[in-house]
Amino acid sequence: METSTQRATAFPVLRLASAAVPGAVSGAVIGPEMSAILGLRVGGLAAVGAPLGAVAGVLIGVAARALLGQGTRHPGRAGHRASWATVSAAGLLVAGGVSAAVQWDAARRQTVEMDGILVLVLLPPAAILVAALVTLAVGVLRRRAAARWAAVVASVCAGAAACARLLGELSPLTTPDPMEWRMSVLQAALLVAVSVAITALLLSPAARRDFLAGGGPAAPSSNG
Repeated sequence: METSTQRATAFPVLRLASAAVPGAVSGAVIGPEMSAILGLRVGGLAAVGAPLGAVAGVLIGVAARALLGQGTRHPGRAGHRASWATVSAAGLLVAGGVSAAVQWDAARRQTVEMDGILVLVLLPPAAILVAALVTLAVGVLRRRAAARWAAVVASVCAGAAACARLLGELSPLTTPDPMEWRMSVLQAALLVAVSVAITALLLSPAARRDFLAGGGPAAPSSNG
């Protein structure tokens, strides 16, 4: 029977590409934020940060490659209940999806005219993000190795982007509106905390035991 490790090495290019996506998004955020932190006032850093972030995402995916060898064998099911760590990580992933949907809806309600068109343009990426987070949560609960790996890679990339945003908001070079500033700092700090929590939970000993035992008990031999 094909093992998780064999499947993990079957499509290396696809794996690397999937790790590059959150890395590129993270890099596109970090570039402008670093410009603001350092007071460079250089435009176009999102375009520079995206490819660098994609490379970083690939490196993170390679570093976490061992996770792909742990988990249930598709279409097998986990043979035991998930631990508190695995359930908590899945819950945070779902909460992230709900938060993304709520933020998009709030932006839609507040915008008018041309800004409203921009929000509608962002609907497909937002919908993809929500669907991806919920799918990862289900995969984590079913102890799928690929879901755990992807969740860790995405969380590390999201945490890096959130840290850059938080540092940018706290930079003394910025002079924002006090109310908007507090909200931005709170959102960035919350995203940092959630990203760190998801990563820590999925790499915890409890989650590791879940995924190592995810294949369930071995089937009895027909030879007795």
